Amino acid sequence: MPAAPVARLGEAPSPFIRAYLAITLLSLAPLVPDTSWSQPVIQPTPVMRTVAQPARTSSVYIGSVMAMLATFEDAGILPPEGTPQANRIIKAVIQFQSAFLKSDHPAVRQFFTEAHRAKLGSRADEVETSFRQSGWSADTFDAVMTAGQFETAWNADGLSEGFREFNIGKQDFDILAELYQQSSRAFSTQGKSFQEVYAQRRREMPGAKSE
Repeated sequence: MPAAPVARLGEAPSPFIRAYLAITLLSLAPLVPDTSWSQPVIQPTPVMRTVAQPARTSSVYIGSVMAMLATFEDAGILPPEGTPQANRIIKAVIQFQSAFLKSDHPAVRQFFTEAHRAKLGSRADEVETSFRQSGWSADTFDAVMTAGQFETAWNADGLSEGFREFNIGKQDFDILAELYQQSSRAFSTQGKSFQEVYAQRRREMPGAKSE
């Protein structure tokens, strides 16, 4: 089966993105972020406090996943449609977002917060808050992908255990990290950046701020 076609910016997501995202979201429904949070989860730091979200936020989180997959597609690096590799990528994008949004495991929260502080400095709190409200951003994805490249991060007590609750682990993380590196290189040769392409794709997807 041929690889998924590369979409141009401004075009709708390919059938690969639409069909397989829908299938995977349905299969992972129990683990997708709850869109009717009414009770905040007790957090070790104020930054990670769960924000109560209205029902429309389901489209926000789905839109951020779609934008991430469309960005990988624009880079021409998605594996062939329907393969286990393609399905695993979709699952990883969804489930790492879910873990960072919903996990109450201290190691997962600490990893997420420290990743932002190390990469973004004074902007860390602002970007974390945006993630809680809107899902993936290029800044958050860059921060966690960078932090996870250090083997010491995975030696932290409980990190793998925390991710295991969402049926993901280091191998899934490494797949996303490699995709991030490949897509960044691909866009660089075109005079673009991952951040620019993702931002454009995010504006085209459900739950964009302009809606």
